[in-house]
Amino acid sequence: MNKRVTLSALLCLFMVLPPSEAIAGGFQLNEHGARAMAQAGAFAARANDPSAIFFNPAGLSFQRGAQIMAGATLIAPSYTYYGPSNLNSNEKWEMNNNMFYPPNLYITNTWTDGMLKGLAIGIGVTTPYGLGTEWDDDWVGRAVTREIELQTFYVMPTISYAFNDWLAVGVGANVVISNVMLRRAVTNFDPVMNLELEGDGDLAFSWNAGLMLKPTETISLGFTYRAETQLDFEGEADFHPPASLRSMFPGGDVTTGIALPETWFAGIAWTPTENLDLEFDFQGIGWSSYDKLAIDFAVDAENSPGVNQMDVSSPKDYENTYIARLGAEYRIPMSGIALRGGYYYDNNPVPDKSLEPLLPDSDRHGLNIGIGLDVIPNIRLDAAWLHIFFMDRVTEATTYPEGVHMNGKYEGSADLFAFNITYLF
Repeated sequence: MNKRVTLSALLCLFMVLPPSEAIAGGFQLNEHGARAMAQAGAFAARANDPSAIFFNPAGLSFQRGAQIMAGATLIAPSYTYYGPSNLNSNEKWEMNNNMFYPPNLYITNTWTDGMLKGLAIGIGVTTPYGLGTEWDDDWVGRAVTREIELQTFYVMPTISYAFNDWLAVGVGANVVISNVMLRRAVTNFDPVMNLELEGDGDLAFSWNAGLMLKPTETISLGFTYRAETQLDFEGEADFHPPASLRSMFPGGDVTTGIALPETWFAGIAWTPTENLDLEFDFQGIGWSSYDKLAIDFAVDAENSPGVNQMDVSSPKDYENTYIARLGAEYRIPMSGIALRGGYYYDNNPVPDKSLEPLLPDSDRHGLNIGIGLDVIPNIRLDAAWLHIFFMDRVTEATTYPEGVHMNGKYEGSADLFAFNITYLF
């Protein structure tokens, strides 16, 4: 049974790509446009390109004309685990260094005169949540994970309206297409088995809204909110058992689910000179929605005699967290060139007891630089680079009864490269 998602024609042309690595705390991705990424994602108070659909939909009403913006972010992460220390081991294990390139696409139109002046509409496609980690099949934590992929594609129809030159509001819907795959070893039987699970998410829906205020010519305020989204997956599991164990591990239909957290941005931007913008944003993420990972088999030990496969409920108990962002853009006069930079601090949501190779996570610092170039009056190119410094993470708390029993140390870093092209009609 093939449980992969079949996307619409537009997504097939542009969006069928590998999953994004978890780069913000948890498995969130906030890099959905090179211009914003170059400024550490401090963009909610200006949102002055089509990626406003993600950062603050109200910003669309202060733009002009019809625009198409398309691009992608190349992500190259690296993680190393030392342990398990609870087994008196400090052996070094490296996660496979895969690359990911989540894309983004925005189409917008803003009316600047006539009866529809101040009205803007648009649609965007992004991947705000994703997870992709892969370890060698024979590594020490193979019973926890060998590989996991979570893909989400958000299709976001959006509308905004500017009541005047200083106040605009925007709202949007989130139509979410998703799929999940995971592999891990089952090591308490001989021979060791390999559990594979693949599932499609039911079509999910949520909403987002934004507000932008410009009280003076040099100050802009922005606020945006994206609601929690519940994803429910249905798929199939296969333990790949030998013939002697096939009746004990039949696999078959399986369900699981996850609640993607609500998130909000609040930002203030200041233009001290005509060509310089500075912005500070504070982002809150409601990660407490991810309290457990439950996998339910249609056929399990409780309802079928002789079957040994059992439902799984792994507590996660993630905590609400935040990201602080500071960004700047300087436009070189008469050149069509913009120079950008930024810094952010990301406070991770994973408590020590839940730290695991399924999602190795820690507090991190991000340093960003980028450039924008007006090639011709109707075309703009934007590029950005981000280096993420993961703080070393040591845990001695995973050995509680329901834990993963993998105390030890995690080290990591990541480099991200983003590119966008924008065409103004």
